[in-house]
Amino acid sequence: MKKNSFKFGAMAVVASLFATLAAPQAMAEGATTTAAPVVKSDIQLAQMKGAVVGYPGTTDLKADKYVTRAELVAMINKALKLSNVQVKKSSFKDLAAWQSQIVENAVAAGLISGVGNGKFEPNREVTRQEMAVIVGASMNGGKVPTVNQNVLNYFNDKDTVADWAKPFVAQTTIAGVFAPNAEGNFNPNEKMTRGEAAKALKYLLFDVLDILSTNDIHGKIEVTKDTRVNKDQGGMETIGGIVNDFRSVNPDGTVVVDGGDAWQGTLISNLFNGESVIETMEDIKYDAMAIGNHEFDFGRDVLINNIKKSSVPIISANVIDDATGKLVDWTKPYVILDKGGVKVGVIGFSTPQTETTTKSTNITGLSFPDPAPIAQKLSAELKAQGVDVIVVTSHLPGEQAAATKEIMGELVDLANGTGTGQLDAIVGGHSHQRVAGIVNGIPVVEASQWTWALGHIQLFVDKDSKDVVSSNAGLLETYTNLTTGDAEVKEIVKGYKDQVAVKEAEVQGETATALSRKSYRMAKNGNQDRDGVTALGMSITDAMRNATGADIAFTNAGGIRADVEAGEITYGEMFAVLPFGNTNMTGTMTAEQVKRAVDVPDKYSNVIATQWSGIKVEWDGTLPKGSMVTKITLLDGTPVFVDGKYNTDRTFKVTTNDFMATGTGDGYVVFGEVKDWQLGDVLLDAWIADVKGKTLNIAPDGRDIRTDLDKE
Repeated sequence: MKKNSFKFGAMAVVASLFATLAAPQAMAEGATTTAAPVVKSDIQLAQMKGAVVGYPGTTDLKADKYVTRAELVAMINKALKLSNVQVKKSSFKDLAAWQSQIVENAVAAGLISGVGNGKFEPNREVTRQEMAVIVGASMNGGKVPTVNQNVLNYFNDKDTVADWAKPFVAQTTIAGVFAPNAEGNFNPNEKMTRGEAAKALKYLLFDVLDILSTNDIHGKIEVTKDTRVNKDQGGMETIGGIVNDFRSVNPDGTVVVDGGDAWQGTLISNLFNGESVIETMEDIKYDAMAIGNHEFDFGRDVLINNIKKSSVPIISANVIDDATGKLVDWTKPYVILDKGGVKVGVIGFSTPQTETTTKSTNITGLSFPDPAPIAQKLSAELKAQGVDVIVVTSHLPGEQAAATKEIMGELVDLANGTGTGQLDAIVGGHSHQRVAGIVNGIPVVEASQWTWALGHIQLFVDKDSKDVVSSNAGLLETYTNLTTGDAEVKEIVKGYKDQVAVKEAEVQGETATALSRKSYRMAKNGNQDRDGVTALGMSITDAMRNATGADIAFTNAGGIRADVEAGEITYGEMFAVLPFGNTNMTGTMTAEQVKRAVDVPDKYSNVIATQWSGIKVEWDGTLPKGSMVTKITLLDGTPVFVDGKYNTDRTFKVTTNDFMATGTGDGYVVFGEVKDWQLGDVLLDAWIADVKGKTLNIAPDGRDIRTDLDKE
């Protein structure tokens, strides 16, 4: 399948703006690359389909020349193949002979009108709002569209758009014809070029697939607040509203997928094993969802049960049963959709990182291999079944450099690893990043987290060959003022919210100061939030040690998921901090093992970010990874590791969580050496018991001294 994609210079995915724009070509450092397909410009594509003609004596299509009303009407006639109406006498007195027929055709179709006084003004240059009306009417059979005009809130100058143009501007903005400029404006009276007209014609010349994607919802089905701009944001009702808007414009070509990690992370989801999230996805009518690593958090049986009950296909092609070497029998590798006569295959993939980011007992006997070879095989299999377009929805992580827009990560590995012509679009997840661009000719997106953005890939499919001839990738904002929330989804969320409200509001204790996941040293360390212990880490590990009577307690920074404000501490707040349902595990460790447990470098900051209780640790962040710790003692001064020597006279009773105890979680392999683990309380329950009825006043207490920064 041939794929041509736009390649622009570096540009933002119009930060905090509507973006169905192409991003620059990207590649992973050290990745094997293949030649990207030859790119055709919009005007070349329009010429290829016969909608644009060139000028005598030159191959220059003059894409930068302003387009006139007569030229646009000529293009529309060719694009829509309008039938000639009978013209006895022209309706307009200012038309040349060659212009009369095409203008009358467009007028008869309800696509354009004169300017008054019997004039058409064929040589007047077309403005953006005029283009919206003409193209919008062409997309809508000459009728005024019935669309949600809240999308106009993307534009700071929306009030300058003429009332007669607003429905069409809303329609074509949703469709992707228009987006805000760098200043966030529409500029309704700005003139348009032939190249811009050709871009608009693509929506008439080709079948359009709008692929909308969420990822890493993590149970956040309620509307939240973006405190940076004081706007309500996200929630599944908002996602449903935006999907409704797209279906109102492109009912046959809208595809909705999710990249995994959908249901773990909030009380409103966890109390129901994710059913609340699935029900909202079913109501929105998602086409497919990938299996993320956190889909295993409630246990494999819950995942399998959710897959069986859900009307949304929950899929992955690389969850392999080690006993058979084949895909497990409880999920599917792909689904095939019919979108307006275009057969779309959607392949699901889990991240290979699932093996190290999931509690091992939940994935015993499973492997998650590199998806690229599997994608190549399934691409051929799908094409043999007559599939035209192949989309991947996955939990593969990506990352995008702010300055260069270079995209990195497993998303890039898949795009480059499958060669040219195998995949047409890739949706990712897992890293919670905003990613949008073109890699090896393939549009890729990852839409942040928690419904804070919506991925949007557009594919333009030739109506005859069914080849993808153009594509773009961007992110849509999910502020509630940009759509109208889906009423049914809102009611579903309310029903679940009412059920958890009483439990959520139960007061467990108080805190005199805010409890943060961020390092105390951010003012010293270059604003690095993962650096040593934190207020929340101290409170949680103290509770773990108190619950088990251990000498030492450890937990991982990545398992602490929210902050707590000063004042009353509710059950809902504490649950948001520890949503995974982890349990305490207590066993015996040597001094050398304790030191290795502390000395694990964080994968984001590359310095120590382990959370601990019961020991005092001195360490130097300038020393090599794994060798930063210089001294460890118990609180009573008993040496663990002092002057380069380990205490070999005794062992230590240590408590950690069951995720870390496996030896596969977040790089803490040392815990896998412990042979006498004993199961304890649920970690959240232990923390609640420790906080119950108290007023916390947590501050640095000397347990964590970074000697290269914490100098007297």
